[in-house]
Order: sequence, then C-alpha cells, then structure tokens
Amino acid sequence: MDVDSPIDRADEFVEVAAEYAEYAVDTANGNRIGVVQDRFEGSVYLRPPGGGVEWATPPEALRSPSAAELVQARVFDTPVEARRP
Repeated sequence: MDVDSPIDRADEFVEVAAEYAEYAVDTANGNRIGVVQDRFEGSVYLRPPGGGVEWATPPEALRSPSAAELVQARVFDTPVEARRP
C-alpha cells in the first residue's frame, strides 16, 4: 500500500491549483474552505474563495472538500455580471 505523505498531498494541491482553482478544507482552522495558492517552508497557503487575506496551514491539516463544500466555494468564486437596463 502506497501512502502519500502530507507534503506530497500538498504538492498535488499546489500543482493542480496552477491550472485550476483547487479547493481544500483546512481542518486546523475550523474546516475553513480555501483556494490553494502556494506551498512554502512546510506550510500551504490558501485564500478564501472570492478573495481575501491568505493564511497558512500545515499540509497534514488539509482535506478535499465534500460535494456541498465545493459547490459553496464555487459560488463565492463565480464572478457576477452587472445587468444594465
């Protein structure tokens, strides 16, 4: 059985995030949903969906979002076009 280390999983999150918005749930900070931005010095950096201040968390605290969490995050990240009369 091949088990990835937390650092390997963090690397996967960061690699995919370069191409797509990759969401992760930070279990160390109240199951907060974030978009993976980068990995540096043993931490993974996330930002809230829709923008905001980045925060850092250890890679072992990350998990993939559930389907409901993913829908919620994508709603916050979806731009809204203004309607003109």
